[in-house]
Amino acid sequence: MNDNEPAVYDIMPEADGWHTWTVYNTKTMEPALVKGVRQVGLAFADADDLADALNAMERKEPGSSVTWADGSR
Repeated sequence: MNDNEPAVYDIMPEADGWHTWTVYNTKTMEPALVKGVRQVGLAFADADDLADALNAMERKEPGSSVTWADGSR
């Protein structure tokens, strides 16, 4: 993946034994940010749904999934 391609999101279990999950950016390997909040400590279903939503946003408008607390990108 190059820098011009949209971010792609996936989920991974956290170190607590698969009870909580992180949504992460596969380009940066960093947790996804939604309104400036790192998307960590989520239930599996929530993490899975959020990754799907972020990926859909990226397919529609690359760069649209990354937002800061003030709404900027």
